[in-house]
Amino acid sequence: MDRVLSALGWLLQSESQTPPLIPGEPEFAVYVKRGTDSAIHYTFNPVLRLRVLEFSGPDAVGEWVAVRKAVPVMEAPALAALLASSETREVLLGLLATETLRERSSMERVAALRFHPEFSVSRTAERVLASLVPDGTEEAFARLKAEKEAHPDRSVLFAHLPGEEQRRQVLRWLIHDQAASNPDVDAVLRSALVDADAEVRVTAVMAAARLQAREVLPALREARMPTSTREGADPRDRQFYSNLRDLVVHVLAGRPLPPEGSPKRERMAPLLRALSGPADVRDDPTLLLHALTTPVDLGPRPVGLPEAVVERDGTYRLRRSGLEARWVPPVEHWLGTGPTLRRVISPGFFVARVPVSRAAAAWAMAASQGPMGTAGPDAEEPLPCTLVEAEELCSALSRIEGVALRLPSSEEWEMAARGPDGRLFPWGNSMRDDGSIRASPWGVEKLVASLPQWARAGLLCGGREQPLCASRREVSAGVGAVRWVLAS
Repeated sequence: MDRVLSALGWLLQSESQTPPLIPGEPEFAVYVKRGTDSAIHYTFNPVLRLRVLEFSGPDAVGEWVAVRKAVPVMEAPALAALLASSETREVLLGLLATETLRERSSMERVAALRFHPEFSVSRTAERVLASLVPDGTEEAFARLKAEKEAHPDRSVLFAHLPGEEQRRQVLRWLIHDQAASNPDVDAVLRSALVDADAEVRVTAVMAAARLQAREVLPALREARMPTSTREGADPRDRQFYSNLRDLVVHVLAGRPLPPEGSPKRERMAPLLRALSGPADVRDDPTLLLHALTTPVDLGPRPVGLPEAVVERDGTYRLRRSGLEARWVPPVEHWLGTGPTLRRVISPGFFVARVPVSRAAAAWAMAASQGPMGTAGPDAEEPLPCTLVEAEELCSALSRIEGVALRLPSSEEWEMAARGPDGRLFPWGNSMRDDGSIRASPWGVEKLVASLPQWARAGLLCGGREQPLCASRREVSAGVGAVRWVLAS
């Protein structure tokens, strides 16, 4: 190995001082490459003849690609063959290689080897399995098992999905993809109907209706609808949700509805249509039903990036300032409320992830004549400014980036906040105390923080005092934060 690495330009920096079991085969060594920060930590198991090379440094992957062309490498199929071998030495070699490579795809086979008749194999398998299982996983499985035994009719995996937004989206995709319920879907619905999140419970009511889930009727009757402002429901919404649940129970139980053509049946018609298929959006209540049953489709990625935008590790940034951007794709958005309710297709644009901070604004104004470096982290407190100052800041950023960055129109701001499903707030359809730290479906943040944000035509959108996505007010003088947009 030393000859191979030396031929590739690697220099031996240090090796173990203990005499090796096999002469000329050190069991530990460190190699470095002159003129770089790259290093190889080399270990050798003389019993199993297992050599491990761990690369470090800014170009670790590139260095590894070069070395692997000159040395034999153990791939996943070879690893699986070793673990399935009848030879103890080969199984041990496979276990140690699995541990070193952290090959979690081999966990099932490693778990089975804990019962191997050879003690050295079973003991090693126990240790390797423990290294592959993340801390706390076994305890988590034990808790899930206990919950399943206590509630065999529920889906404990659904109940433990991370974050209420994921649970809401699972239900909405079930509505979208399933023609009818089945025992597995019923288990998910029963869990959702007792969820801690009020919107998950309401969405589960709609899912039960759409999927004709009659087996969950007992859970539906007991489902607790939002009853307080603390749960994000104003008095009008509370009555709406309660009536919704009662109507779903009524329909699934097969009870007769008011006669066709009667005034009561006419009033119920939009809701009945929403219970059997996609909501016919005509007003705020039917838009709410649409939002509760429509999964968020993240839409198409941008077709090519503007010169001023780069993508690094899945995140869009302005090339020169480094400020983060989010993509609002060209899809339909529901905007407005009441008489202004309308459906608009986004043109596709980039928008600032957060409002411009004090630090980033100071940097931009100072650097706009000749930028150097990148702006500091833009997660600091937003800069409060007048409309004129906001437009000047956009102009300064435009000079730095070499493109036109401007304030959003009120429609663009609402699209960035509301997403494609017509939700009331950036985070969903009920008020939250932590709304200021919640992102929109497009990943746009700080939409309802302490300061409202400037839109074109002298409008202020968002902020703590007007958290509804459709809210805005026209001002002749005022102070707000700056969130720029860049058309694709």
